[in-house]
Parts: sequence; C-alpha cells; structure tokens
Amino acid sequence: MKLKYFLYTIFLVVVIAGCSSTQSSMYKPGDGNAGWNVKVTKTAALGDEFVCKINDSTVVTGAFPFIGDNFEKSGMYRGKKVMMNGYRSSTSITESNGNVKTTDKFQIRVFIDDTLIDKFDF
Repeated sequence: MKLKYFLYTIFLVVVIAGCSSTQSSMYKPGDGNAGWNVKVTKTAALGDEFVCKINDSTVVTGAFPFIGDNFEKSGMYRGKKVMMNGYRSSTSITESNGNVKTTDKFQIRVFIDDTLIDKFDF
C-alpha cells in the first residue's frame, strides 16, 4: 500500500514539474555592476500565468485574460522600470475523428527601461 502512495506522489511531482517551464537571459546594467539573471517562468496555474524574476526576486507577474491574446504588466527593480508583454497565438486543427485540437504558443517580451532584453517563447 505504501508503494502505491509513493508511486502516486512521484507521478504528481512529474506532472506538476512538466507543466511549468523556465527560460532565462542576462542583462548588463550600465552602472558597471554584475549582470542580472532575468528568468521568465510559465507556471502550472490555470490561466497561463507568467512570472518574471530578476536575480531570484519576483518583479512582474502577468496572466492572459479570459478574452484576449495579450497582456502588459510592469514593475521596478533596483530603480529601473521592468515591463513584461505577453502574446498568445492559437492554432486549431480538426483530427480525423472530428475532434478539434487547439494548441497555444506564447511569446513573452521583457523590457528594462524601455529596452528589449529578450523574447521568451513557450
């Protein structure tokens, strides 16, 4: 019985971990200090939520609205404005059995002081 619960727990961990993904980039501030590690994570939450962290500090969190294919959120980090724009594109195909399958692709753009740092594709 314990083995059954152990396997079930492992299965849940794998499923939850598989539903979130993280991408990162580096930003070099112009003040001569060390570079910033910019990470964007697509969480496993409903609503396609994205979290932007800089050096492991959450700076911006944004999610796509129920109706609409983009969002824009902003925050501050070490005196600099950080903006995250999200874009979603959906593709639908009809399978041979008549079922319609829709897939979403996401692009998250991160700007620091109005300069594009990177584009993250999920």
